[in-house]
Amino acid sequence: MGLAAPKREPLSRGAQFARQTCACKGVKKTSIFAHPPWKGGGQGRVLGEFTLDLAKTEKPKLHFFTGLRDGHGSTAGVIFRVYVDTQQVWAEFQDKGAWREWTIDLTSHAGRSCVLELAVDTLGEHYACFGEPRVVDGPRVVVDLAALAKTARKTIEVRQRVPADQLPASYRKQQQQALAATVGVRPSPRQLAWQQLDFIGFVHFGINTFTDREWGTGKEAPELFNPTAFDADQWVRVWQDAGMKLLILTAKHHDGFCLWPSAFTEHSVKHSPWRGGKGDVVREIADACRRAGIKFGVYLSPWDRNHPEYGNSPVYNEHFRKQLRELLTNYGEISEVWFDGACGEGPNGKRQAYDFPSYYRLIRELQPQAVIAISGPDVRWVGNETGVARETEWSVKRRTGRHEGTSPYVWYPAECDVSIRPGWFYHASQDGKVKGLKKLVDIYFKSIGRNSVLLLNIPPDRRGLIHENDHARLRELRALVDRMYARDFAKGARGAQDVALTDDDQRTVWGSSAPASTTLELASPATFNVVMLRENIAEGQHVESFAVDAEIAGQWQEIAKGTTIGHRRLLRLDPVTCSRLRLRILASRGDFHLSKSALYQCASPE
Repeated sequence: MGLAAPKREPLSRGAQFARQTCACKGVKKTSIFAHPPWKGGGQGRVLGEFTLDLAKTEKPKLHFFTGLRDGHGSTAGVIFRVYVDTQQVWAEFQDKGAWREWTIDLTSHAGRSCVLELAVDTLGEHYACFGEPRVVDGPRVVVDLAALAKTARKTIEVRQRVPADQLPASYRKQQQQALAATVGVRPSPRQLAWQQLDFIGFVHFGINTFTDREWGTGKEAPELFNPTAFDADQWVRVWQDAGMKLLILTAKHHDGFCLWPSAFTEHSVKHSPWRGGKGDVVREIADACRRAGIKFGVYLSPWDRNHPEYGNSPVYNEHFRKQLRELLTNYGEISEVWFDGACGEGPNGKRQAYDFPSYYRLIRELQPQAVIAISGPDVRWVGNETGVARETEWSVKRRTGRHEGTSPYVWYPAECDVSIRPGWFYHASQDGKVKGLKKLVDIYFKSIGRNSVLLLNIPPDRRGLIHENDHARLRELRALVDRMYARDFAKGARGAQDVALTDDDQRTVWGSSAPASTTLELASPATFNVVMLRENIAEGQHVESFAVDAEIAGQWQEIAKGTTIGHRRLLRLDPVTCSRLRLRILASRGDFHLSKSALYQCASPE
């Protein structure tokens, strides 16, 4: 992975403030930063979360410095990140100590409030510092974020929130207008097809597999790449056994090494001993997927630590488009293009201004059915690398700079990425650290079961095969999920909406305005511990809150409740036995369109 997908943890899980004055290369600035050792690793630590009231601003900007504190550090470097309303708006890699100055335009958030987060990834022992972070509007300082942080050697959480009843009437009116604007937002055909995949797989494979690293330097010798037992069909059999419907391959990671014989670089498989320099990993995987009915996608990192023109923006952008064109024209249908947001230094020490709009246009021209994910307009990153979506997960989001048009809201569903191992690339030392079945089941319910698509990374080993431990665990997961879905206890239920909610046809729906309720009488008393609900998202996402009741001993008892539903909502319960069920939609954005209500029994994973 890279800059686009860190594991973000709240401050209350381990980040610690040391002191507010920090020196980088001898220059001191008032700072927000955290000191190692990091509890649970140093990836995606949120150093500060701030609710900003920008109601009276016109052209707000976030101004700050980044630096690495004097006397501490490692060769690994740090990624600094900024999020607004959970969406990453900026990320930079830094491995040198001196302060660097940055400004982020927040004009699109003027006139309302937003949640700002400052976060870091560090693989070493760096003291990563945000120096003098301030929100300004012209010459006026709207808020000095560092001043909000108390000096303390303890775990603290930085928050400045305005109570809802103290918000200006004009702002509350804007909120009501914004809510109305979300009602008509619908997915595109490509987004709808993607959402229905539910469970897909990532493959991190490349030169890092043979150097035992997560991030390559771009200086690796291509001769290192030699997966002597490479078998594309074995990968695809693993995908079939797991029930994953799409395979996304890291065609090129940050090191610049290409898994296809690109005509535009020498840093590729054509200079490796594998297949005598005639091999093409992308070709073999794409063909194997097609034979097996598995969809195929590509990850292509814009960051290239090998290419000499990286940082020469117009020249490198043209180079990147040429490589993208190779992938889009030579390997059949592509279902997803995954862009990392990484923007570190190239071999010349320069950084690149990526021309994402031109990349998007090329994809739309050559592979119009493909979704563009993460640093793209079709699919967003969920915000962590743990595979967990929010309890309230809306696919209708505020329009960002990645989206065309003028509508303030767009359909922007979440993808939950997580690796089956601690690392994204294969490391022999992690063969015994494959996630347990209980953990994978928990991830399944908290991703697919929360209106998101699960992207599970399965890294092949140096042989070029999926390791036996990973394959075995995936079979266990598939078996448990299949057993759960094998019997729906709501089938055959009677009630006013029985056909709409139990016929497995998403086009037949229970449609109404909230609040509303309906009752289902089961064919016979049943014991279940999972409730599944689904909206017909072709008509949008509307449900804001719901509850499920069971009639037990002649009395209605609430057994589950939640907020959003979307494409699929799975709720785990203690076992319930009943013959009558009541579903209540408590609130919705306009009329809702519920297409499925199901009851399952999920075995307890060992």
